[in-house]
Amino acid sequence: MTRGSIDDRAASAAKTQPRSLMSEVKNNDLLLALDIGNTYIHLGLFEGEDLIIRRKLSSLQTRTPDEAGILVKLLCQDSGVDPKDLRGVGIASVAPWTGQVYAEMSLSYLGHRPFFVHGELPGFDNRYRNPKAVGADRVSNAVAGYELVKGPLLVLDFGTAITFDVINRDGAYLGGVIMPGLENSARMLKKTTALLPEARLKVPDAVIGVTTDHSIQAGLVRGTIHALRGLIADLREEMGEPEAAVIATGGMARVVVPHLPEVERIVPDLVLDGIRMLYDRHSE
Repeated sequence: MTRGSIDDRAASAAKTQPRSLMSEVKNNDLLLALDIGNTYIHLGLFEGEDLIIRRKLSSLQTRTPDEAGILVKLLCQDSGVDPKDLRGVGIASVAPWTGQVYAEMSLSYLGHRPFFVHGELPGFDNRYRNPKAVGADRVSNAVAGYELVKGPLLVLDFGTAITFDVINRDGAYLGGVIMPGLENSARMLKKTTALLPEARLKVPDAVIGVTTDHSIQAGLVRGTIHALRGLIADLREEMGEPEAAVIATGGMARVVVPHLPEVERIVPDLVLDGIRMLYDRHSE
């Protein structure tokens, strides 16, 4: 594979239709996918394999099932979709309490017992020492990424944490890497020092910082770029696949990936796609 266009983002946006075009969606092939993280919830509505609605919510731990139900129904209705047309609900959650809130919401407000992604699903070849410990988002990334590449693969996800997921040429999940996310690192630096500010996260033009903001950007952002490039090289060597594909997802990917020539593309909705694929494979 060549590096290709980073603008899979544009393709994803093109699939996410505005409300005016959604008024005609009246069928029973609609799937609600929820990617529940520690900071945000990404909600996706699929018609068949097409992502037609994408929304981003905060992962408020104080939100109740009733509040979640009202919010999700309003978001569907605002997009011209009747929640009664849903064929099911799929959830990938790394926040257990929030995941339970949305599971109760799904039963009470949408009439569906949700399908939960986890590391011990039948057919998912998980080589982790404790398969249960692999986050649902990472399982979803691995499945959707392998479906896209059909070969050895590294999935780089810029979330609350930065993760690599390693998949071999047969689609087996080998494990990965977890490191602090950029936004968390910036906040922690501010929190644990007396004078340092929380810097804006961007790639500075020069490494030698001439302001405090610039110096932090050089350390955090440029330092992370070099760490990621080194890890990509190490992971490819360890898995014996020097040409293993690298794809990226997550919010900070748009900032960092232009400086990672190893990354072939950004796939913004990789977790949501993985939830849909796994739901379809395991639903009867």
